[in-house]
Amino acid sequence: MNRKIKFVCNAVKWFDKINGNTYHSVKITRCKDNKVLVDKYSYTYGYGEQYKYTAIQLMIDNKWLSKKYNKDNYYLYERENQYPILWNVTEGKKRDMILNGSI
Repeated sequence: MNRKIKFVCNAVKWFDKINGNTYHSVKITRCKDNKVLVDKYSYTYGYGEQYKYTAIQLMIDNKWLSKKYNKDNYYLYERENQYPILWNVTEGKKRDMILNGSI
């Protein structure tokens, strides 16, 4: 498989031990012009691979991807395009997560 990276997504996850919740922030870079996208919120609630949904939805909202890759089939974009998103996921502190979610 010849994989061509079109987007780089840096996701930072943080677990709030006091309340038992998991949050994440995403920063997406489009490789062809190095344009950067971040969510309007500095971080979002969600556990597991929720950061992927957040990133895909952010790209749809900013017209980087077609609306056909909505919340019900957001994984199809990667499958149909030979996995063009490079996911860099780290566990961090709250300050790391907030810093990642800002420009």
